[in-house]
Amino acid sequence: MAIDRLSRMPVLAVLLLALVACSDEEITCPFTGRGNEALSAGCFSASADGLLLVQGLTGKVSVPGGGNKPGESAQCTAFRETWEETGLRLQPGELLQVFHTGFHLYRCERNALSGVIKPHQRFEVRDAFYLAVDQFDRYDWRYEEQQALMKTLLEDDTRTVPH
Repeated sequence: MAIDRLSRMPVLAVLLLALVACSDEEITCPFTGRGNEALSAGCFSASADGLLLVQGLTGKVSVPGGGNKPGESAQCTAFRETWEETGLRLQPGELLQVFHTGFHLYRCERNALSGVIKPHQRFEVRDAFYLAVDQFDRYDWRYEEQQALMKTLLEDDTRTVPH
């Protein structure tokens, strides 16, 4: 009897995780227009505090983003993944970079309706925060080659956009 109960525990754990993942409110992508196609996409969001990053469960940081859903534009993938990982509703705009993996990085704007940082997918990310460029070296990056590019993009952004 006890063995039978133990054998069902992994199934119950998976069901519980699925329920938690589905319990978040559904959101509507604000992007209108002709969307790009990509298997994965994310947001580059700069503020006076630095660059918006997510810290994965391994402790490594990256820009928020992830895989698309069937029929979803790259811009809507960037929006949804950023919302899931940070709680922020950011408007995707200019395509900044397409990486060798096919990941599309969009400049995403924050406004008064964006909300506050509060990650929804805690089984994907440990934390989300803005990080100043002079603090980049204090963290391990999920994609090491992106650290220098993000630094350049952030420095260019602070030169051209008032904060």
